[in-house]
Amino acid sequence: MAGRIPQAFIDELLERTDIVEVVRRRVSLKKAGSEYAACCPFHGEKTPSFYVSPQKQFYHCFGCGVHGTAIGFLMDYENLAFPEAVEQLAEQAGLEVPREHDDSPRQDATAPLYAALEAAADYFVRQLRETPRAVDYLKNRGIDGATARDFRLGWAPASGLLQALSDRFSPQQLVDAGLAARRDNGDLRERFRARIMFPIRDRRGRVTGFGGRLIDDGEPKYLNSPESTVFHKGQTIYGLFETRRAQTRLDHLVVVEGYMDVVALARSGYHRAVACMGTALGRSHFDVLFRQVGHLTLCFDGDAAGRRAASRALEQALPVMQGMREVRFLFLPEGDDPDSLVRREGLAAWERLLEQVLPLSEALIRLLRDEHPTDTAEGRTHFAHAAVRRIATTRDPLFRELLCERVAEESHLPRERLEEQLQAAASADAGSARGPAPASGANAPPAHDPEMTARPPAGTGGRRSSSLWAALLARILQHPELDWDTPALRELAAASGEASGTLGRLLEALGEQPRPDTARLLERFREHPRFERLLSLAGAELHDGEDGMTRQVALDAADQLLRRHCRERIRELTASGSLDTEQRDELARLTSILQG
Repeated sequence: MAGRIPQAFIDELLERTDIVEVVRRRVSLKKAGSEYAACCPFHGEKTPSFYVSPQKQFYHCFGCGVHGTAIGFLMDYENLAFPEAVEQLAEQAGLEVPREHDDSPRQDATAPLYAALEAAADYFVRQLRETPRAVDYLKNRGIDGATARDFRLGWAPASGLLQALSDRFSPQQLVDAGLAARRDNGDLRERFRARIMFPIRDRRGRVTGFGGRLIDDGEPKYLNSPESTVFHKGQTIYGLFETRRAQTRLDHLVVVEGYMDVVALARSGYHRAVACMGTALGRSHFDVLFRQVGHLTLCFDGDAAGRRAASRALEQALPVMQGMREVRFLFLPEGDDPDSLVRREGLAAWERLLEQVLPLSEALIRLLRDEHPTDTAEGRTHFAHAAVRRIATTRDPLFRELLCERVAEESHLPRERLEEQLQAAASADAGSARGPAPASGANAPPAHDPEMTARPPAGTGGRRSSSLWAALLARILQHPELDWDTPALRELAAASGEASGTLGRLLEALGEQPRPDTARLLERFREHPRFERLLSLAGAELHDGEDGMTRQVALDAADQLLRRHCRERIRELTASGSLDTEQRDELARLTSILQG
């Protein structure tokens, strides 16, 4: 087991390393005052928000929040482990990395699993080279040797893996790694037999599991590694490591349904495709993907099964839509998948299809219309109810408003009526959270008015004012071109009965003079000495409101504003030269807020 790298050496290495040169070799930097700026290599953007400080030997992105030293940059940019990044910088500096050996080192429990999976991957690659029928199968699927090498494709023979690894790993370690399973009598059997093997790698390139495909008749056609301490299907994206390695600056990803689709698209020259691990696309997958890019295209077959999968994915996507995130849907011609399409028609045909994607809002309308045709009053009613149930899960108030407009247009119902139903649905959800419903199933009473009958306008109570506050704050944060000013805020405050509430206190903090544009309004709000107290005050008041969805939106919006303030202040501090003790403490506090 390698020893620990002394902290003194790490400090010396960083002193000898010029972070500007490290970053400049990989990213196009431009001088910006005392710093260097670029478009961030870790998320898609059009204007530079990534800054490198030669004085601080530190980098920071004010868009996505990544920051660190030259070691951290190499780890993130080249998917290196910490020791590998240190070794690379030490080699460039002409230094040898020392190691401190502990007489009683703590063994990482996952280390043997990673080692066993890595050894298995090497074994499968060797077996592929020695198995002509497996090579012929891949060639017939359009996979050449270079692509097989890039994805480390292999072959699992009917037997031999356990014997090949038995001298280095215990039977239990092979079971824990998902390479073997126990029979009823306790004997081991190999999990993968007579299959093309697709190693699954994490963002650092470590093998965490496998997917195996039969090339002969039999079931199941695809078999994945079981859940383990290093492999979690619900959070694993196939091809993400390979995509990041081929396309460092990603602006979007296409999520396809199978391993072969990812590999075939890469073979054709398209390196932005990834896939889930044989499971339905879930919210945790979206969390992983949106940490990489802001724009996703979900690709589905054009048949009934594809539409069902798209409907499930849409339901999972709606709750995570916020800010500048975007999800689009691509439906392939019936009977086609990306693999068959690019083999038959080439990359140009695939790229033409990508120009025909549907935004999430239009995909929602299309899928609901397939289930509930809107050519009759009854169909439009069912369509509207189904839409309300889905829209109620969204957290972004602007997106909800636009979805309501689109559904109102399709169902021939007033948007206000749909918004009332959303209010009712939110109240019903809050009620169900407080206790079990009195009935369920087909005979349960509806959670909202089945006839969409008119309701009296909502008063100026907590739910209505909270909704206005959330929408207002979100607009200020996300849409500076709306040109909000103080008189407009006062008008909304009066209309909502909030003049003495949270919004009134905000106006009081802003002062009497009108601020003609949003940027100056935000600046005035940020500079107020009770900035953080105002945010906590808003959160405390909204916590008592009835509308839980609106309350969460408002708190999220307030959190965004606080984070923006932190990023601006960090930039000011890092640009000011040497920091005194108080400034260093402030920088640490601001960074901890962003990381929290």
